[in-house]
Amino acid sequence: SNTILHETSKAWVGINDNPNFLKDGSFLWQSERTGWDHFYHYSADGKLLQQVTDGRWEVSSFEVLDEEKGFLYFTATEHSPIAPQAYRVKLDGTGLTRVTTGEGSHKVSVSPDSNLFIDNWSDVNTPTQTRLYDADGKLVRVIDENKVGALKQYKLGTTELLQVKTRDGFPMEALMIKPPDFDRARRYPVLEFTYSGPHAPQVKNGWGGSTYMWHQLLAEKGYLIWICDNRTASGKGLESTWPVYKNFGELELRDLEDGIAWLKSQPYVDGSRIGVWGWSYGGFMTSYALTHSQSFKMGIAGGTVSDWRNYDSIYTERYMQTPQNNPEGYKKSSPVNFAKDLHGKLLLIHGATDDNVHMANTIQLVYELQKAGKQFQLMLYPKSRHGVTDPLLVKHLRTMMTDFILANL
Repeated sequence: SNTILHETSKAWVGINDNPNFLKDGSFLWQSERTGWDHFYHYSADGKLLQQVTDGRWEVSSFEVLDEEKGFLYFTATEHSPIAPQAYRVKLDGTGLTRVTTGEGSHKVSVSPDSNLFIDNWSDVNTPTQTRLYDADGKLVRVIDENKVGALKQYKLGTTELLQVKTRDGFPMEALMIKPPDFDRARRYPVLEFTYSGPHAPQVKNGWGGSTYMWHQLLAEKGYLIWICDNRTASGKGLESTWPVYKNFGELELRDLEDGIAWLKSQPYVDGSRIGVWGWSYGGFMTSYALTHSQSFKMGIAGGTVSDWRNYDSIYTERYMQTPQNNPEGYKKSSPVNFAKDLHGKLLLIHGATDDNVHMANTIQLVYELQKAGKQFQLMLYPKSRHGVTDPLLVKHLRTMMTDFILANL
């Protein structure tokens, strides 16, 4: 056997997709070798024929390769890092054309012959609409305008997209939901939602998400909702994630605190009443923040990783190496080792049958908090896994979280 392709990276190598083979045996390959995800065209024996896409933006998804017409269809962030659009390009890298129009997020499905595509489009104010277009982006048919008349009965807060720079100049994408009766003369408490994990942006110019209406409920109760993607979560190229290599938590928190500093500079923000919540990596980030910072009055950590030695190796060791090779990094990155430094009110939530982040993470953190004499609240869902999905339990979860926020923020 012969090696026909070899990838290297400053930190880790991510494989995004299988090669897409052409009839002549050559193939398309996705690579993040430059720090940005792009397409490369290789001969059958591994010789690079052409870098097909290039730039400080990245491919989001491969859609269709039309050999007959010589076009590759894909979605990418070339137009906006928070709103993927659909594109086509020739295999020689020329003729890059955006085939979707309008601001907002586009998720497309291209027909095998590339003559038509279905576009699922939304923005922060518009639920997903579905339309059929021809290959040049000309509207063929409206499939579903999805006007959702029921939304008219709710007085929703205004959703704003903005950018906030870190202390070293990185532009973080952010989203704020203001109360429906927002008054700039008032000072509002802030609840921040975070995930913070590598290359996992939460800010998008797209509709909703599973927590959107609950966030709107909190806005109605007088809270500003804040989502700010730290650089390593931003989705702005693999290069933006490299600084987190072998050290989870520290850089993410610094970026989040830079976002908090911007918030505190706004006359309508009560800087003494800022809370944070998240699930999974966001739960870890919440636990880390409340044990490493005094910026937050309260936090809700769901499905938290408290010790990175407990989490699956295919994820953790990509970023952290092994515990044997990076013992100090694991120690510094695990909130369980800093329970004595807890500041603010903490609510821990975990599904007892969580097969992703095992409940042992929360139990170990609980024990360390108890030994440190720290008070906190804990809620377990005996038959839930990494997420709470039973509608009755979701209602219980959101009611409990809302009550905790009202009492502590």
